[in-house]
This record gives sequence, C-alpha cells and structure tokens, in this order.
Amino acid sequence: MSASGLVQATSPAQGVRLITFTRPEKRNALSRQLLDEFLVELEAASTDPAVKAIVITGTGTFFSAGADLKDIADLDSAGARSCRYLENLCVGMTAVRKPLIAAVNGPALGGGFEVALMCDLIFAAKSAYFALPETKRGLIPGAGGTQRLTAAVGKFRAMRTILTGKPITSEEALSWGLLCELMEDGVLLQQTIVAATALTTHGAEALELAKEAICRADGLCRDDLFERQLYYTTFGTEEKRKGVDEFLAKRGR
Repeated sequence: MSASGLVQATSPAQGVRLITFTRPEKRNALSRQLLDEFLVELEAASTDPAVKAIVITGTGTFFSAGADLKDIADLDSAGARSCRYLENLCVGMTAVRKPLIAAVNGPALGGGFEVALMCDLIFAAKSAYFALPETKRGLIPGAGGTQRLTAAVGKFRAMRTILTGKPITSEEALSWGLLCELMEDGVLLQQTIVAATALTTHGAEALELAKEAICRADGLCRDDLFERQLYYTTFGTEEKRKGVDEFLAKRGR
C-alpha cells in the first residue's frame, strides 16, 4: 500500500504484479497524488526482473471515474502547459515494455478509460462501461484518448463516443474489438490474474519485443503531444470553467 493508501501493489501470483486504485470513496478518481503513487508502483514493477506481467484494476465498484476535476478547476491553459498535466501518466505508461493488462471491474470514464486504452490487454466485467465525457465539461480527452480509441475502433465510433460522451456498454466494447474477453463480475480479477500468469511462462524478452512490434505496426508508438496541446488549450475557455464548476457543484466539490 502506498503511503497515502491511494494505490496498492501486490503479487497475487508468481511473476504478476497487481496495481489497484484504492480510492473508492471518490470512485477511484485520478488525483495528482494518486497518479504520482501509481507511477512509482508502475516503475517499480517495470524494473523488477521478477515481474513478467502487470495487472491494473480498481477497488470497489469503479475502475476509475477519471481525472479529479478539483485538480484542474483553477488551471488555465498556461498553468496546464507549465505543469504538463497528465504528461507523466502518458510517458510513464507507454514506457513500460512488459505486458500491461487492465481488469476493468466497473465504469472506466475519462482518464480511467484512457488508462485502460494504454494497456495491452483489456478484460472487463459485464457491469463495466466506458466513456470519454470530457466535451460535456468543455474539455477534450488529454491522455491519448482521441488517438488510441480511433486506432482501436475507427473514426466514426470514436467520433460518436467523444463528441457525444455516450457510454460504450461492455457488450459494445467486446463487439468493437476493445476487449479481449468479457467476464462475470465475481471472477474478473481471478481470471485476469490467470491470464497474466500464463504470460509469465513465455519468454520475457520475446513478449517485450512482440509488444513493441505490434504497437509500431498499429501506429500506437506516438507521443500524443498534439492531442495534449489541444487539451491544454481548452483550459483557457469559458466552457471549461463553467463545465467543471457545474460538475463540482453537483458533487458538492
């Protein structure tokens, strides 16, 4: 468990590291502190020679509700660019050469969905759903969502998802090719760990090279810089200020 208790890293099987978002009272929202601690655990797993596969999940009923909007309520475009908001998440996850597996145990929204999209395999519970609702808040996805979702499902499905903010059900996600497998809620994590353990019997270097080759073939080895710069631009708009303030007001800040 991290110092603040926002992230937990365990070893449920030989060669498998399980990293869990543990902020259920905030629907596992990705605060800056949580992301910092997540990246520390991710780096530790990535550099540990005993770890062959990494599983990411959330505790409670949510995978993650996405970015904690309190963190960006007062950020304007200049401030977002200055602190390079979300850049460390994108760089840190894409730098991992080992297989990253998302066990999506519930809703994956905004940045939570983008974390899953940065993984190499996605397994999901039937109760899960996915959404990129940023445009409702006067924002756009800022952690590679426009790039990776389009690469995964095509232009028109990505447009529908991002422009409307309409959720993707778990069944739709499976039919669109976003998921490797759809599982019953009660067995998701157990079965995902079984799948991760199976990978540990393969050659570690071969897995890393295969991952690199597949990402390059699919055009996924991009730095997402263009999207992120547009994302920062939205921080200076009245729509963003109004949208974020309204959302936080509904949540009681």
